[in-house]
Amino acid sequence: MNIRRAQIEGCLLGCAVGDSVCLPYEGMSARRVNKFVRAPLQHRFFFGRGMVSDDTDHSIFVAQALSRYPTDPMRFSRALAWRFRFWLLCLPAGIGLATLKSILRLWLGIPPSRSGIFSAGNGAAMRSAVIGVCHSEDHSLRRKMVSASSRITHSDPRGDYGAQAIAALASVACHHVGKPELTLIESVLLDSGKGEEWREVVQRTLAACSSGAVENAVAMSDRERGVSGYIYHTLPVAVAAWYVHFGDFRRTIESTVRLGGDTDTVAAIAGSLAGVSSAKEGIPGDWIVGIYDCPHSASYISSLARALDEGDESDTRFSWMLFPRGLIFMAIVLAHGVRRLFPPY
Repeated sequence: MNIRRAQIEGCLLGCAVGDSVCLPYEGMSARRVNKFVRAPLQHRFFFGRGMVSDDTDHSIFVAQALSRYPTDPMRFSRALAWRFRFWLLCLPAGIGLATLKSILRLWLGIPPSRSGIFSAGNGAAMRSAVIGVCHSEDHSLRRKMVSASSRITHSDPRGDYGAQAIAALASVACHHVGKPELTLIESVLLDSGKGEEWREVVQRTLAACSSGAVENAVAMSDRERGVSGYIYHTLPVAVAAWYVHFGDFRRTIESTVRLGGDTDTVAAIAGSLAGVSSAKEGIPGDWIVGIYDCPHSASYISSLARALDEGDESDTRFSWMLFPRGLIFMAIVLAHGVRRLFPPY
């Protein structure tokens, strides 16, 4: 397997593993997560198995659209937008409000370039790492493709800043066997956004990376309830987890889940970056085989990585198996909701 394909596969599998392992704890406070989590961290979504959520679905849709239109931002965004439209018909559980509104706008005929909602959620960032891997050599094209993906659902510039940062760091991971210098991380982050608030986010990220303590990346407002879905809260934690535990995929994911909040998305982003750095071989095998999902299984992700690397469109069609799968997923999510009514608190 060539290096590029291994990096694409690692990125997508890392996203899926982080997403599925941490999904059962989404929305819990840090205190309650630590009461629920049993060591070692394993799949616990459905009888010792894991399923993926919208984080992985969206990353896969981006990879599918990239395979068809790797260098044309407009056609890429149209292909991605149609996947989002069809995905909504499959009744996805836990869809973000901004994403829901933007897809409804797409169905009303608003073009992908104007369908996004003014929201600074982490939805755009959760699917941007694979773009950074595929266009790690072309800075200008990478930025255009990330923006094309972001504005379908998020028109707030802050959403795009976060997505640009994750894609740029994924590109950095492609070119560094060892841990990158912190000065490079700082340069990449500063180049990805604008404004005083963004600079504060960068400084919080760097402080956590240099201290070796991922929890230092958590915003004060998130200390008790867990890391929120606001991109300026999500990004520092995901980046710090990847950087502090560089080369150790398991510890990267474990460090994010215990902070609570939007655990699956934070872990999916951190896992995407860690997967680029470690490739499939660095991801715990039991976590990979523990994903029990269809059609977005671990084997399909490996097949998609090959298709994306080779420019093969045969394995990149939207699967309507997502509809019955969505009903099953919804039922399991509701069961988790009932379980949370009971101890431990």
